[in-house]
Amino acid sequence: MQEVTKKSEPQTIDGPALLIIRGLPGSGKTYLAAALREAIGSTKVVMLDPDAIDYTSKTYAEHTHALTTQGVEKLFHPYRFLRSKAHKAISAGKIIIWNQPFTLPDGLERTLKNLCNYAAEHDITLPVLLVEIEVDLLVAKARVLRRKRRGGHGPSDGRFARFVDEYTSFAGKGYPTITVSGEVEVSVSASLVVEALQSVQGS
Repeated sequence: MQEVTKKSEPQTIDGPALLIIRGLPGSGKTYLAAALREAIGSTKVVMLDPDAIDYTSKTYAEHTHALTTQGVEKLFHPYRFLRSKAHKAISAGKIIIWNQPFTLPDGLERTLKNLCNYAAEHDITLPVLLVEIEVDLLVAKARVLRRKRRGGHGPSDGRFARFVDEYTSFAGKGYPTITVSGEVEVSVSASLVVEALQSVQGS
């Protein structure tokens, strides 16, 4: 299991920017997201993760009530909640770290277009970097099983298999993309991602 063990000084990198971390369950997305927040500086970052939503909060209750009134299906409420937080983060000049598999390319494409359009409508430049984590399937599945035994979340075997079948790389689709290993020291991957983001922001 990857662990965030190495402390480092926050990098001189500013927002707004969008980092989307993709990968199969058990690939190490959450560990990488945490390492990136530490490397960049927590005050500069907004973390988005559907597994971290507090569905009992007043904020989420107000959000889901408004969407229900608009006729939006409940299935889409968590995604729309995260998207709303992303819009606010863009306006606030934050670096968004969105941690989600985005298994289906269509869903990822819609998300990217929505956030880029929102930024453009507000005369904001939004650098985008997709981060894809590669990991051996047996390693990923073993991590998921360990997490579930400890009371954490994780897909069933059937759903994990569907993730594997449906997941495809988004490289070459028009957005800068970096691939990192989910089996090396996470601080190494975080450094590579920060360097790639700095390159994207400077281009």
